[in-house]
Amino acid sequence: MAQEEAKDGPSCTKDDTMVGKMWNPSLYIGSIVTDPHDRVAILPPRIKESMPSPEPKPGDKGWLYRVLEPYYSRECVDNVMQAMLGGQISSGASWPRRLAEEICRLYKVPVALPTSSGASALHVALLACNLGPHDHVLVPSFTMVAVANMVKMVGARPIYCDCAPGSMNPSKEELLQKTTPLVKAVIVCHTYGIACRDIEAIAELCRSRGWWLIEDICEAMGTKADNGELVGTFGDFSVSSLYANKPITAGDGGWVHAKEQRHHDHLKSLINHGFDPAYHFLHFETAPNAKMNGLGAAFVCSQVKMLPTIMAHRGRLATWYREGLAGVPGIRCMEQRQHDAPWVFGVETESRQKRDQLREHLAAHGIETRNYFYPLHLEPVNFYGGDAGVYDIILPNAEHIAQVGFYVPTHSFLEHSDVAYICGLVRSFFDTSAELPQPPRSRGWADQERSKLLGEAS
Repeated sequence: MAQEEAKDGPSCTKDDTMVGKMWNPSLYIGSIVTDPHDRVAILPPRIKESMPSPEPKPGDKGWLYRVLEPYYSRECVDNVMQAMLGGQISSGASWPRRLAEEICRLYKVPVALPTSSGASALHVALLACNLGPHDHVLVPSFTMVAVANMVKMVGARPIYCDCAPGSMNPSKEELLQKTTPLVKAVIVCHTYGIACRDIEAIAELCRSRGWWLIEDICEAMGTKADNGELVGTFGDFSVSSLYANKPITAGDGGWVHAKEQRHHDHLKSLINHGFDPAYHFLHFETAPNAKMNGLGAAFVCSQVKMLPTIMAHRGRLATWYREGLAGVPGIRCMEQRQHDAPWVFGVETESRQKRDQLREHLAAHGIETRNYFYPLHLEPVNFYGGDAGVYDIILPNAEHIAQVGFYVPTHSFLEHSDVAYICGLVRSFFDTSAELPQPPRSRGWADQERSKLLGEAS
């Protein structure tokens, strides 16, 4: 039997899923090593010593403040009902086109196409750049793993860049330090809604070198650069996410937009299997299915006009947090740009140990938090996949803030009293003689506020 299996390969079961070939496939170690501790036991010391601690659990009563909350109005629900009653539920319905018009109007671009996710939008943008094997793409190490994943999925290689000192994002200098003769594109992420301070210089660098510039604004929709322009207006392509934790949401989804009309037909082909508009079942390129369905588009369409108001509230949250945490020893607030309205508000402690202890303290009082991103060059996939040795690269700024930073509740239901309470709990951690503040809310309050919104006539 063993000889037969070796000859014929493992037999398929009803639970097996067969997929097509993907560039740079990686091994899912969880299918082989089921114990989480065993999965990390053989990792190189550099990864094991820096990997995140287990997430803190809430107290017996659960979370009082979630780190993010989906925010939407009765108009969103009414639009979904209208789409359902009219049979306008697929990607071919009118709602995705209406959403595209809203995005074009907001960003003053000629081309926008809704997608199934922010990751699929980035996949499509990279395909539009005609990237493939041997091409290099400069990416920040301090960002979401989807950025590296999509570069790998088109066959290119991500070249990880450090954050600039004191910043969430690489500057032009960090990009130049990692430049190779094979670089063909740059991805700027505006991480956590902090506009890249060098975005204008980076755009000029890309023009002078003939590189594509993709702005990933999945965490920065509505964010303004220091010159007052919206991020997402500097690159050849920009991509965004409409996941439930974003300022505006379709539940899932995203979009890709371009500054030049000439990209419209190619992007439209790339999100839809390479369909040709003249010959329905004649395909001229290999392409994914990255379209957004009509219900998601209907749900988010009316939210686009709310984005400036939502971001103004994010600005007030940032101000309240900075004021509430001013003078707390051992705490540093996240980078502040000219237009200070981050997607999430981050704080940094003096050490990882202090960070973890503070998060446990907040969790015990029902305050959910999240660690900063773990740097992409240190991810275990590099060890288990085809990039062994990448983790030996040292990117000191990204590695440091990943060890000491986390973000606190940041969403559209929060008011000044909520931020004051959270800041009071932070202060009580560093000053044990301070009296614990009393919470201004009871558990389930965010759902109650959401119900009020849904009860309002559109």
